[in-house]
Amino acid sequence: MKQFIVGPVEMFPSTKEVLTKGYTYFRTSEFGDMVKSCLNKVSEFLGNSVENSLIYLAASGTGAMDAVVDNCMNKEDKALVINGGSFGHRFCELLEWHNVPYESIDLKWNEVVTPEDLAPFNNKGFTTLFVNIDETQTGKLYDIKLLSDFCQKNNMFLVVDAISSFLADEYDMEKYRIDATIISSQKGLCLSPGMSLVSFSKRMIDKIYSNSLPKSYYFNFRDYFKNIERGQTPFTPAVSIMYELKDMLRLIEQAGGKDEWIKIVANKAKYFREKSIEAGLSIPSYPKSNTLTSVYLEDVDAGEVVKLLREKYQLCVNPCGGDLAKRMFRVSHIGNTTIADIDDLLEKILLSIDEVKNNQLQGVK
Repeated sequence: MKQFIVGPVEMFPSTKEVLTKGYTYFRTSEFGDMVKSCLNKVSEFLGNSVENSLIYLAASGTGAMDAVVDNCMNKEDKALVINGGSFGHRFCELLEWHNVPYESIDLKWNEVVTPEDLAPFNNKGFTTLFVNIDETQTGKLYDIKLLSDFCQKNNMFLVVDAISSFLADEYDMEKYRIDATIISSQKGLCLSPGMSLVSFSKRMIDKIYSNSLPKSYYFNFRDYFKNIERGQTPFTPAVSIMYELKDMLRLIEQAGGKDEWIKIVANKAKYFREKSIEAGLSIPSYPKSNTLTSVYLEDVDAGEVVKLLREKYQLCVNPCGGDLAKRMFRVSHIGNTTIADIDDLLEKILLSIDEVKNNQLQGVK
């Protein structure tokens, strides 16, 4: 099965083979030194030079999002959320769960945030902005400079879920004055699922220490900061995924570094979009992350196309949920896929659309 999904992505062969080589006990200086080396490189990729400011968690992305709200916010805060899809909405749910006051800018699936959307929230006492910078449900990419400028104008913290955008789009924490970035293993890093990483500005670290202790014993970031000085975590980490990370960082450096890696992803996205339009497929016009492309089908059941691709051609793409389930599917450009793979996928997409369309006309289920 060839994976064109946003995560877990199609892994690279050498990374898959990591677990066959075995690994050392993790409470050793050797493991800690490897972790420090890996995290320093990831921090460099994130554009964060603050020492010991990147921690890693044995958790999914939602676990990291939950932990960030728990550790970084308090009842005196007032949050603003860019709520433009299911993943942006998750921040709303987490803030509500933790009893943090918030308001949201609610956007339709094909809308991006604009200065006009932000204007009513100027000088209203908001302390933190939360955004899923690439709304993974649709692939739309928000304007990080616009959001950063708004936060600076209003003296707000900026918290970014970059889980599906990292290593696919340009990103720099210090350039855009981002205070917390959440990423996960199974997307742009091309690793197994199960590990998330959170990177912090100095002022967010200070805020965490000034807050009262979080509700969670397991996700108490103060313990993680203390342990990360020696490359460790308070509890058992995702050991095997850290070894995978070491290999992927080697592959990225071998390809020419972060910027060259992003160009590879961007070129695949550009190629797929151009060829899709040539073939008569409909691609949304909003600004898009290089991570994925949504394909909109007006008169064909997109869910049936996804099913046929998987069952008949052994090609896996992401369906959409909710109101978009029958109208749209998503194709990932991250992971171990090539231009030749994209050509094959496009051929099979067109064949699947024709077959589903014919079945619909004939009333076949």
